[in-house]
Amino acid sequence: MIRRALALALTTLVVVVPAANAATGADYLVSRLTTSGGFAEAGSSSASVGLTEWTVMALAAAGRKPGLMHRAGGRTPVGYLAANVKSFTDAPTIEKAILALVAMGRSPDSFAGHNLVTMLRSKVDSANGRIGAYSNSTYWGVLAFRAANTTAPAKAYTYIRNQQLSNGGFGWAPGTGADSNDTAAAMMALRSISIPCSWAIYKGGLRYVASVHNSDNGYSLTIDGASDSQSTAWVVQARNACSLKNTAALGYLHARQLPSGAYNYQKGRTVTPAWVTAQVLPAVNGRHYPIRP
Repeated sequence: MIRRALALALTTLVVVVPAANAATGADYLVSRLTTSGGFAEAGSSSASVGLTEWTVMALAAAGRKPGLMHRAGGRTPVGYLAANVKSFTDAPTIEKAILALVAMGRSPDSFAGHNLVTMLRSKVDSANGRIGAYSNSTYWGVLAFRAANTTAPAKAYTYIRNQQLSNGGFGWAPGTGADSNDTAAAMMALRSISIPCSWAIYKGGLRYVASVHNSDNGYSLTIDGASDSQSTAWVVQARNACSLKNTAALGYLHARQLPSGAYNYQKGRTVTPAWVTAQVLPAVNGRHYPIRP
């Protein structure tokens, strides 16, 4: 009965997963696709917009075509996002939607009756260049504008520059401490607007992420923390943006992969594996945000 149920489940998936090879991270993420067209976390059958946005970027980075994927009788991820477009009201959701659509080869300028780029422009503070309510929504806003092949706000660079702390890192909001994830996002945003890797602002970011590099070759969220897959992947991407080698860190990530193809969060600790895997795949595939097919 179990084998019969498994066989029936697999026949509903349009995307073919090679059976002869070990499961990959992309294979695992494909297994989380629902008939709604969205992706669901392990242990859940309910898709979420956030996970779907991250997942389609990850699959595109791995060379898949997520915009065409669907289960029998179900929507594609494009259809899922279109069905949820009215919920795209805050800057972070709009930004990730733009990035996800671009990764699937779709235009965010005209999507399900909405111009997401114009919607994001409405979130820009003309006085200081901040996009949305936070520093990190500015980092991702710049990435989204550049993914859409449009200019970022003229003052956005100055705003990001002013968020850099004395240790070279960046936090998620003014007044918060630095962390590797937001530092990496800021660095990728800087690269997207052609800030050279040789500039002091980028070198400062590299100095900070070096301070969270641990003896196990992984990176932690903050100084003195334990390494984790997501933080390691963020740093690898920021370094990828400057074509820097990441051999040791990629070894750390390789050791975190499970037989299912998913990545665990830390050694011996598996939490939100779909979310973790979605954020690891761009790094292990040598990519960085924004991702285009």
